[in-house]
Amino acid sequence: MKLARLQRGAFLLLLLWLGIGVQTQADEQDQRLDPAGIYKLPHEVIPPANLRQLKENLLNSSESVADPITSIRQVLDPYYAQFVDPKRTEEERRLGRIFTEKTDRNTLRLLILKMLGKITQANQLRDSPILYELHWLLAVEYSKKKQNFKALEEAVAALRYRDFSHTEEAFSKEERLRELYDTNEVERARQHSSSKKELEKSNVDLEKAKDRVHLLEAASVREKELIFESGPPSNRKVSANDITLAKQDVKTAEDALKRADNSYKDSFENNYYPFFKRKSREDSDAIFTLAKYVKESENENKERLKVVNKTSVSGQGIFVLFDYKRNTDFFAYAALLELAFKLDPEYSPVVLALAEELKASGKKAKSLDFYLKYLALALKENKTPAEIASVYRSIASLHTELKQYVLAAEFYEKYYLSEPDPKKKGIYAFELGNFFESKLGNLEAGKKYYQDWIEIRDQEKATSAELSFPESQERIRMEVLAYLGISKLYRYEKKPPKEKDELIKSIQAYDRLRENLRLEETKYSQGKKELLQIKKGLLERTNDQDMAQYRLKSLEMEESKEKMDIIRTKLDASPGPRAMQRLSILYEFEKNYGESKRMNEEILKVGNQTEINLALKNIERINKILEDGMQRDPYPRDPLAGDTY
Repeated sequence: MKLARLQRGAFLLLLLWLGIGVQTQADEQDQRLDPAGIYKLPHEVIPPANLRQLKENLLNSSESVADPITSIRQVLDPYYAQFVDPKRTEEERRLGRIFTEKTDRNTLRLLILKMLGKITQANQLRDSPILYELHWLLAVEYSKKKQNFKALEEAVAALRYRDFSHTEEAFSKEERLRELYDTNEVERARQHSSSKKELEKSNVDLEKAKDRVHLLEAASVREKELIFESGPPSNRKVSANDITLAKQDVKTAEDALKRADNSYKDSFENNYYPFFKRKSREDSDAIFTLAKYVKESENENKERLKVVNKTSVSGQGIFVLFDYKRNTDFFAYAALLELAFKLDPEYSPVVLALAEELKASGKKAKSLDFYLKYLALALKENKTPAEIASVYRSIASLHTELKQYVLAAEFYEKYYLSEPDPKKKGIYAFELGNFFESKLGNLEAGKKYYQDWIEIRDQEKATSAELSFPESQERIRMEVLAYLGISKLYRYEKKPPKEKDELIKSIQAYDRLRENLRLEETKYSQGKKELLQIKKGLLERTNDQDMAQYRLKSLEMEESKEKMDIIRTKLDASPGPRAMQRLSILYEFEKNYGESKRMNEEILKVGNQTEINLALKNIERINKILEDGMQRDPYPRDPLAGDTY
């Protein structure tokens, strides 16, 4: 009974095992690894010679030749024709419109995640230079046609067939060599493989020769008989001649090892290392190109808040302000740049792009590191100073943002010397003067750049076209600052006459702003009266001519009001009262109390509350001096030391 029950149980288990086995085979079909060799390999369907011919045709093609995409598809499609699943996937993708022209953030995430997986369109785990190049050619052609979403798809498909390893094993791997059409590279790879095998064999032979010497010496000491392989087998004791011959074999093996090692080193230098450098650069460039496609999609479908201060170079706002979205959203562009940098840390375009991306993301310290790396690579590549001028400027601005002013000064000066555009140079001359004066206290360098800016500005006045109204008022404000900055050096050097001249120029520029404001206020007041007159006329009669005059006058009033607001802003940002205060002290130092009092009275009209309070104290003090003739020190006590407040 028990035996029959055991037999029935074993029979049921056998049936269950067979059923499960059949079910697994029917469902999976083992397409990924293809152990049965059902599908043809890429080089069997697409001979490397066909790929070379296709690339030559695309390189030499003209507009009269057939569509390049069609030509590439004709070569690529026969490989995929042997698979069923890719056709179904393509149909589902087309009907479901998973990848469309409006590529959003989630689609980009899926693309990159798909790229990191090695499952290809044919569900085959394989690396194939042929399929990589064909898909990459399609990506390039779609990019030329501005079909960015298709270029993205093909680039990702290409990279799934790419082997990113740079090892010697990968260099000489037979699966790679049989898909190459460059016979020279195939020959070099096989030659290097042969050199490496010869070196390994020489190492093994040397170890065997050394082991034999040790064995013979040990047997000689023990007076032990050995079976010798040379000649007919014989049992005899080891002689001194046997040990000598074995040592000669060691010397021969060492010489063979040296020859093999030299041959391997030559092959490494001439065959493998060029492949390593070229492969690293190609891999990095491929990821970089994909990153550009991704960035285009990000920029098309994601609004960015970018605020750029086009005049300041040394303070806040020199570059795109911090974008908080970059820390919360998925940005494939930055991730791909980091991958490209890892593949080839010496590829300067990737290093520069990564530095710019980090800078735009508000990661100043990391961005600075990559800018410095790019600068080292650019100098190594012998780039001209004009080509790296913008890099000097970016490095200097980042040092400034990190409050590393001494380091920033060095790169600002390098930028100024290498900047090829005279217009940019003129604007930055003023900013550099302001930077050295206010951030570093280097009054000599500040004066130099201020004077350069004044000379360039005078040349622009004679040659350039008329500036816009805001720009013209900004230039006047910059004059106030420049002359005041130059006067500080003469103040430090204790040269009152020169300091006085610069202060007068600064105040004259400030007075021009005040005069412009007065003219605009007069114009606005007069326009207001005329507008009221037109309104009165419209109460009596209404016609098209009077309405047109009313609209024109209203527009004039709005424009005049905007100009007044601009001038007031420039006046508020100008240190004119400080220049007046300092000049009043110099007048008092010369015993010219009338001019000194007049300067303080001017401050009462334009200064802030602190400046007005100080001016009132000085006026009161000057009046007492004029009354009793007793000298009293101005505020502050020493007329030639320290700030005015």
